[in-house]
Amino acid sequence: MVMAVAGSAPVFQPFYVNVVDEEDYMGFLDTDHADKLLKEYQQREGVDLEQMMSESYAGEDGNEKYEKSEVKNWDYTFHKFLKRVSVCPEQILRYSWGGQPLFITCPPANLDQAIPACSTCGSSRVFEFQLMPTLVSMLQSDSDLSVEFGTAIVYTCERSCWPTNHQTPLEEFIFVQEDPDQRLFK
Repeated sequence: MVMAVAGSAPVFQPFYVNVVDEEDYMGFLDTDHADKLLKEYQQREGVDLEQMMSESYAGEDGNEKYEKSEVKNWDYTFHKFLKRVSVCPEQILRYSWGGQPLFITCPPANLDQAIPACSTCGSSRVFEFQLMPTLVSMLQSDSDLSVEFGTAIVYTCERSCWPTNHQTPLEEFIFVQEDPDQRLFK
């Protein structure tokens, strides 16, 4: 654990962040190269994979032999997270002021009550953005600081208050969820 002394806090190296709307990625999955390779394979080997797959899935009475396994209850939130992130796995930040965060594990039932009011004006806080797990591998500091998290969800004042002539950052609320795989390494 690193204790920051006034003026000697670790500094992370800056890097360029490309901003893209999630809607631009929805429904888009570039499989042209994979499709081309599959067609080449089928022509070269003289096989029809679709026919082979449908035969292997069909039972004697026409019912499927293969059934998708159900996602276990404790995996549902993580499965939803992975499915949504898979559209753009390199994302490091999700921004949606007043929107909904994408939890990596099931949040506590009382999370809404645990988010404190703004310490400056007393208003409620709303979701603004979250830091994604991909960011962890990109962070480089000028010290031996090591950062590990699943997602860090930031809630800010719904009124976006900022006192006149205020020069220092205001305190906000961050809810951190650890990476579910971290328990495997402990």
